[in-house]
Parts: sequence; C-alpha cells; structure tokens
Amino acid sequence: MAINTTGVTPAANFNPAIWIPEVSDAARANTVLATLVDRSFEDNMRMGRIAVINDLSNPAVRIKAEDTSATYSNITETQQTITISRQAYCAFLVEDIEEVQSHVDLRSKYTDNTGYSLMAFVEGDVTSGLNSLPDNFSNLVGTLGSDPTVDTLIDAKSNVDRADAPQSDRFWYVSVGFHNALLKQTVMTSSDYRGDAAHQTNRNGELVGNIYGAPMYVSTLAATNPGVALQSYGWYCHKRGVALIMQRDIRVHEQYVLLETGTGVLADCIYQFAERLIAPKTLGGGTPDDKFNCAVRGPE
Repeated sequence: MAINTTGVTPAANFNPAIWIPEVSDAARANTVLATLVDRSFEDNMRMGRIAVINDLSNPAVRIKAEDTSATYSNITETQQTITISRQAYCAFLVEDIEEVQSHVDLRSKYTDNTGYSLMAFVEGDVTSGLNSLPDNFSNLVGTLGSDPTVDTLIDAKSNVDRADAPQSDRFWYVSVGFHNALLKQTVMTSSDYRGDAAHQTNRNGELVGNIYGAPMYVSTLAATNPGVALQSYGWYCHKRGVALIMQRDIRVHEQYVLLETGTGVLADCIYQFAERLIAPKTLGGGTPDDKFNCAVRGPE
C-alpha cells in the first residue's frame, strides 16, 4: 500500500536530464596504408592532370668477335601514365540556430573529423580507394576466409623476391583476422624462432618486429575487399609497387550561405592511385609487370 512518500515520480519535474559536454567519439580504423606506398611523384604533380612515368631498362650485353664491328643496340622504352581524376569530399551545413542553441560546437567537431573520413575513404573504399587494388594483383597467395599458414607468408615473400624487389621498404598490410591467426603459429610466438620479439608478442597480443623481413600493419580497412563476410585481401608489397598521388591534400573550405542561414563546410582532396608496372631486370628491356606486389588472402 502506498504511503505517499516523495519519490522520483511526484518529483519528476526536479530531476533533469544532464547533457554531458564531452561527446562519445565514433571508432576509427587504423589509417596507415597511404604512408606505405610510393608518393614520390607528388612534388611534380602540383599542377597538370596526367603523370607520365618513363621506364629505363638495363642495356643489352654482347660478346665482341675478333675483327668485327660491335653491334649497337637500342631499347624502345615503355611508360606508364596516371590520370589524376578523383576528388573526394565531405560536406555539411550547420544552421545558425543550431550553433547558437547547441552546447556542443558541432561545426568544429565535424570539421575535425573530415580528415579521418577522407583518409579512411582514400585507403579503404573498395571502388575509389587503395584497397580496391589487391584482388587484381598478378601474385595471389592464401585462401579467402581461411587462416594463413607459414607457407602463405613464405610464398608471398618468394613472389616479391623473384621480382628482384629491394629488401628494404617492403610491408605487410593485413586484416585483424589475418594478424590474429598468426598468433596461433608457434613460429611467430616462440622465442626459439623470434627471440625477445616473441616475448613481447605474447605479452601484448600483437606481433612485434618484422615478419619475414618486413613490418606488419593491421587495419580493419584491409577487410573492405572483397566485401564478403569473414574474407579479406591483404598486401605484401614493396613501396614502389603502388603509387599514390595526393595532388592536393585535404583542404577545408567554409562559406556562409544566406538563404540557408548557416555555415557550409566542405573538405576535399584531389588524388589518384595506380598499381605500378616495373620494368624487369631483363638486359635489353622487357615487358613491365606488377610483380612488386602480392595479395595475401585470408580471414576478415
């Protein structure tokens, strides 16, 4: 039976909802792929639309016969063109009434977040981002949806080794599932194989140090391709294997729009990327190929 105490129901008018000034930020993927690929062409592309990259082959060698003239050789060199045609943007407009009445500066916070959004798109979008490339690499190892084996990693390394890619500037770029599957492998976690790096790996739950001579970077964005649950295409590549040209880095534009009674914000970047075709070691020239890259298929 009720005894008419003053509880939260009769005193509801005096129990306000309190709006916390700090907001709860959305999660963010690791954006690192753009720093791993070749961006050496950007300085020359602050203007212009098409980057033309000429190949330079190794000259042919012949044996000189006695009492004969040497034979001259020439090479019809190839070239690769990259047309800079992509412009990605984030845009929003905040009305004056919202700016005046809100306890959070939404325009400032959304503007700050556009940098992450654009780079996550440039790296991870399966149509207009770098991660649209690996399923088209000529070198493919592993099985989609299945844990990688030691043979998977060695096969990837062997493919890039056979292309004569330099040992420096190689990298792994893989999904969370691919990375975590490696934690099950003794060769990755035993100090018999990896010394102190194994102890740190077991302590932190992440692979420490180089994996078969190259650092490993992990991002959920690596699972955007093929866009199928529990599957991913990772990368084992040399830096020169893929080119990214950010012709204009992320730039923020603001404008007050009279008829909308608010401030519009647009952040954009102009860019293009391409799988590089590298001239082979063949003396006298040969057909360029993409063998500086290898896709490593595995779990999401």
